[in-house]
Amino acid sequence: MHQIYLETTILGEVEMSAECRKLVAGRAKLTASTLGLSLCLAIAATVPSRAVNCSNSPNNPWLVSTVDPPAADDHAIRKLISMYHWALDDHRIVQLQGLFTDSVTYELCNAAGEQLVSKTNRSQLELYLQDYFNTFVTNGTQARHIASNTILHAFNATTVQGKTTVVVTLQHNDIETPVLDYTASFRTEFKNDGISWKFSKMTLITDGPKLELRAR
Repeated sequence: MHQIYLETTILGEVEMSAECRKLVAGRAKLTASTLGLSLCLAIAATVPSRAVNCSNSPNNPWLVSTVDPPAADDHAIRKLISMYHWALDDHRIVQLQGLFTDSVTYELCNAAGEQLVSKTNRSQLELYLQDYFNTFVTNGTQARHIASNTILHAFNATTVQGKTTVVVTLQHNDIETPVLDYTASFRTEFKNDGISWKFSKMTLITDGPKLELRAR
C-alpha cells in the first residue's frame, strides 16, 4: 500500500505532497483533477480499508456442468447479453430499458475476491451505468466490450444462469489504436417474467487482483 505524505504549512494548512501531485498529473486521460485526487486517496490511504468479500466469489465453481435451455430461450438470452454490451459501447441509457428486473443485483469484483461495487436494484444500477456513460463522453474515450464464449444453464423453466468472457478496449482520441482496459468473467442469472428474459443477477470478476475504480 502506497502512502500519502502531507506537508503542514506554518499556517496549519494541509497541502498535497509532490508525490501525490505527480500521480494526479500523470493521469492525462482524466479531465477532472478532483477525480485524480479521489483516486490518490482511495489507493493510498494510510489506514487500510476492510475488504468486502464478493458474493459470487471467483473461487466458487460456476457452471461446471450445464443443461442447455430451449433453442428459443438460448437465442433470446444471447441477444440480451449482446444488447447490454452494445448499450455500454454506445453510452445510451435508453438502450438499457427492459434489460433488467426491478430487483436486479450487480457486483464488480477483482480476482482476489474483493467486492468493489455493489448495486441491489435496477434504479441503482442504471444510475451507476449513467455515471459510466458520462465518464467516457467527458473524456472523449470509446470503449468496446467484446463478449464471447457464453455458456448457458437452464436452472429451471424461468431461470437461466450464464457465464461469458469479456474483453474491454479503450480508444482514446489522441492515439491511433485502442488499448486493453481489462479482461473479465461475467457471471449472470436471467429471469423470465412471462414476456421476456431479463438480467436478475450480474457479477463482473476481473482477471487481475488489483483494479482501479474507474466506471465499469
